[in-house]
Amino acid sequence: MGANESNMIHFAEDEVILRQGSTEKALYKIIHGKAIVYFNYGEKDEYMVGMLSEQRCFGELSILCDKPSIYTVVAYEDVLVMRIPEENFDEFIRNNSANAISIMRNLANTLLTFSCNVNMVLEELKEEKKIKPEAYQDITSKVRLYTALDSKNQSRFTTSV
Repeated sequence: MGANESNMIHFAEDEVILRQGSTEKALYKIIHGKAIVYFNYGEKDEYMVGMLSEQRCFGELSILCDKPSIYTVVAYEDVLVMRIPEENFDEFIRNNSANAISIMRNLANTLLTFSCNVNMVLEELKEEKKIKPEAYQDITSKVRLYTALDSKNQSRFTTSV
């Protein structure tokens, strides 16, 4: 897919590339530079999820699931991204199969992050005695069943494909 079918966009350091809650249906691929992924960016409970470097994609949830962005992506340094709008997404994947693997890894990492967050919240509730032990066991077993965590809180996914 050429630049005429997608947009090349430059973002300066600390500039927001994609905002949590955005309903824009586009995939982004970092061509040059690095970006940081945050949950609750700019809020009291903000935390950094990770860093994306060149050739990494993000924004896939909006296209694949028709859902708003669950994270904010901010330029760590000057960043050049390719913006692939929804109408060009299928062609982009057909012509760039390695990016499909990157997108699957992003989705798997997002699932793991949420699974770990749920487990941390449950642990806090248990320690503060705001949840009964039997309820804790029931909920944690369901979380493990419906997510990518095994009984030792380790990923069932492999990091290499």
